[in-house]
Amino acid sequence: MADEELDDVLTCVQCKALLDPDAQRGYAIEEDVLLCAACAARRGGVYDEARDEWTTPPDVTGLLADPDTDD
Repeated sequence: MADEELDDVLTCVQCKALLDPDAQRGYAIEEDVLLCAACAARRGGVYDEARDEWTTPPDVTGLLADPDTDD
């Protein structure tokens, strides 16, 4: 991948797979935090191809640090 392409690539917060959000489906948890489609599905997410949207969001419990803790 070219350096310019790497700027747009994100990493799945669970499995660490590289994802291009413009070319691959994922579930956005925050602006630059996402799950790949496979991890989202394993966490109960359901994607409706016809509607092009997540109809059931995945369980994201435990994926983000608690903002009230000092890490």
